[in-house]
Amino acid sequence: MRIPPRRRPVHSAVLTAVLISLAVGALSGCSAAPVPAPSDTAAPVAEATAAPTETPPVFASNEEALAAAEAAYANYLAAGDIAGATGSDSWKSYLSLTTGSEQAGVVGAREDLVNRGRSLQGTTTFDSMSIQSSGAAPDSTWEIRTYVCLDVTDSSMVDATGQSVSTPDRQVRWPMVVVFVTPEGNAQQLLISESRVWSGSNFC
Repeated sequence: MRIPPRRRPVHSAVLTAVLISLAVGALSGCSAAPVPAPSDTAAPVAEATAAPTETPPVFASNEEALAAAEAAYANYLAAGDIAGATGSDSWKSYLSLTTGSEQAGVVGAREDLVNRGRSLQGTTTFDSMSIQSSGAAPDSTWEIRTYVCLDVTDSSMVDATGQSVSTPDRQVRWPMVVVFVTPEGNAQQLLISESRVWSGSNFC
């Protein structure tokens, strides 16, 4: 018999945008910016990107870049699932995996949830990650842009009493664009710099 996973706090950046949009009716008049709905535009197609000749490639191939991105994203989601209160060691560890607009989004989303008296519980998973592009940025760092399916089946938003405010018919698989960057030129550590809902056709 399958043992259900222990419910844990979930990271905020992507899930806040997703879950708040699915629980608007339960937020006592509070509204959130709408998540872009999938359109009829063509599904994303991966494209190989050659590194400029003057910059040594950080990853020898798109396959190597994809493996690194998958590992980094799995680590990011796992860290977010167990991130505690703002300022805690687990929260700081989670933030250290982000940079740029993603880090600002994580902080802002957590503040928004606290102000609403809401929290996120459960676990998140992903699958079907593919490379959109991989190459050197002008500052000699490396950027990997990916498409990925985020699965929030086992996640929900709850109120202060622990009751779920997520709608039962909510969408649980989301097509995402996730961008990874190296913190230093030619370093193979990847940080999440951007994650957003894909606005084209739903490839999940």
